[in-house]
Amino acid sequence: MIGIDVLLFEWIFVFLINLVPAFMPPTWLTLSFFYITNPQNIFLLVFIGVTASTAGRYCLAKLSGTFFERFGTKKKKKQMELLQKKLQGKPLSKFLFTMLFALSPLPSNALFIAVGATKTRMREVVVGFFVGRTISYLFLVFTTEKIFSSLGATVEGTATLWTIMIELIGVIAIIAFFVFDWEKLLGGNKK
Repeated sequence: MIGIDVLLFEWIFVFLINLVPAFMPPTWLTLSFFYITNPQNIFLLVFIGVTASTAGRYCLAKLSGTFFERFGTKKKKKQMELLQKKLQGKPLSKFLFTMLFALSPLPSNALFIAVGATKTRMREVVVGFFVGRTISYLFLVFTTEKIFSSLGATVEGTATLWTIMIELIGVIAIIAFFVFDWEKLLGGNKK
């Protein structure tokens, strides 16, 4: 059984890596590391990861808005006004866009910095991020652990046909996840 101190540490760590705007490891990789090195309930771990990452990104957006308001140039503020008009779409559209974005392997820091700088209403963005990241974290943490454990069995020489199949399926799934044209799905490839 995992202690409350470990869970609290995991939450704070994930919150901090999502608060920092750059040069941090992906949250799914951090959660996978926690899951592999300290086996625990995957649903609780993902819940901790999603709540902490959502809170961290929300705070990043708020801090970005404050920072941009104080230090942004007039030219950048005009650009942000244009971006704000794009982000002021219908609530359902904003939710779906953010959910699809959160399902992708794309880092979300730029999205939340832009949302904060444009003072866009964040309700749909936060909910879409929460839903999308819940799904992607579950998939990635589960798949990463299965690959890791089946690779371990292969190295130890205790692999069965089943563990080798899990290994191959997991590797193919993760490669497909990262090779998929997310930009096209998210509408960034319109000419």
